[in-house]
Amino acid sequence: MKSRYLLLLLVTVAFILNSCDKVEPPYVKPIIVGETDKKVLLEDYTGHECVNCPSAAIQARELQTLYNHKVIIMSVHAGFFARPSTSNPLFVNDFRTEEGDVWDTYFGNGALGNPNGLVDRIQVNNDYVIFPESWATNIATQLEQAAKAKITLLNTFDENTKKLTSQITTKFLEQVEGNIHLLVCLTQDSIIAPQRNNTPEAGDMPINENYVHMHMLRKAMNGTWGESINGESTISKNDKFTKEYKLDFVDEWVPKNCHIVAFIYFEDTKEVIQVEEASVIQE
Repeated sequence: MKSRYLLLLLVTVAFILNSCDKVEPPYVKPIIVGETDKKVLLEDYTGHECVNCPSAAIQARELQTLYNHKVIIMSVHAGFFARPSTSNPLFVNDFRTEEGDVWDTYFGNGALGNPNGLVDRIQVNNDYVIFPESWATNIATQLEQAAKAKITLLNTFDENTKKLTSQITTKFLEQVEGNIHLLVCLTQDSIIAPQRNNTPEAGDMPINENYVHMHMLRKAMNGTWGESINGESTISKNDKFTKEYKLDFVDEWVPKNCHIVAFIYFEDTKEVIQVEEASVIQE
């Protein structure tokens, strides 16, 4: 195993506001990992009324930088703290998605409060949910694995029709058994909307009315759980699978701020094999 230098800081976890866990800065120290084509999906389950979710979002971005963008973030607004408010006009936005709500229930995020998340949808001690203080350790473990596949994305956006065409090619680098699903998601950056906040680094407290939401899940292009690419047939080394999907953009989705996140996973365990990301507007 290639050597790596790992310094993790202790993180104080306190239950406040109905299980809204606080993550104290500083979050991580530099981590050196071996070169690999493996990338890791970090799903950050969050909500605009979760006061400690901004600190988790900062940690996610720091991990992405420290791991040379081999961490791909998807921010899923779901659960108690993501609900639109009926009493506070600052929090009437509904950033939830049908897919995110299903995942939130299936993986058990909402039952444990926020902030929390998933790392490649792996299970740790028979639980999918991984709290922010353990993200770095589990990401490092995933990155040490050899990549089983490579995903290539080709996005074409028609400015006139506001239609996105996304072509995803998966090439397997070794033999793989099982039913392999491909899931293709649209995310959006730079959405400015109020956020409860207990982290000075994330702006005004206790409410940042101009908070910049990043990596927000907007839509799954091919269904909540995607679709099988091999129908349970054995996949051999160098096998390629190409899928194409189209999506009509609505006014709220700003193409220049959007990305496609595509990942393949084992249908039975839900563990992610490989993930890739590309801008909707590709230069």
